[in-house]
Amino acid sequence: MRKLQFLILAALMVCTGVLAAGCTGQGPIGGDRDEHGCLTGAGYSWCEAKGKCLRVWEEPCSGASVIDTFEECVAAGYPVMESYPRQCRVPGGPTFTEVIGGQMTEALCTAARGHWNECSSRCQLDNAGKPGTVCPAMCEALCECGGIAGFGCPAGFTCRMPPNIADALGYCVAEERNITKMTADQALARAVERGCTSVGTPTGTPRYNENTRTWWIDLIPTTPKENCAPACVVNETTGYVEVKWTCISMWS
Repeated sequence: MRKLQFLILAALMVCTGVLAAGCTGQGPIGGDRDEHGCLTGAGYSWCEAKGKCLRVWEEPCSGASVIDTFEECVAAGYPVMESYPRQCRVPGGPTFTEVIGGQMTEALCTAARGHWNECSSRCQLDNAGKPGTVCPAMCEALCECGGIAGFGCPAGFTCRMPPNIADALGYCVAEERNITKMTADQALARAVERGCTSVGTPTGTPRYNENTRTWWIDLIPTTPKENCAPACVVNETTGYVEVKWTCISMWS
């Protein structure tokens, strides 16, 4: 009898210990919490209207809308990264990228049944079927169109393909009405404004590429790379600025 009483007492003590720990079989959730106990590290914030913690991109607080665009993220007061394009990040949640008029993105491309290629080449596509053409060995993200698969382009873009080649593969470019003419001085000013020239010092005269409608500004690099030369590339259609390195392979 005493043995049975002892076993019952031991079982009660074990259960009491489990209840004190939560009796769920799970450890406590860690991470930073705000004054309301919301787990901010997981993206939760306090909603006064509903009296609970929630993630605004999953469940809107009363009077607020679900955040699913860059503009809504900015309007909600979340931090904006000064990249190009700019990005807005919901703490613990998704990051939204600003869509600039005339600028191609992977989302736009795939939604229009285009083929997004992170390592494409305008030079190779423009010169398909032209023997003896040498293109720089560098990758360029393009929305490819046409081809045997019949890839498409988003509204406001048209497919540029090499002439006289059946089922040729091309790439999407902004339609003529979106083009803003830009001078060499304006292109240089734009490159400086966007911080592109922090990579090096501009040299020579800016060169204009009619096929891609871009200005190329050669740079003397601050940190040289062997057999490579950088340039600021300014797209006159979108105003987009980026650094491109052209590298020459040395064969022994």
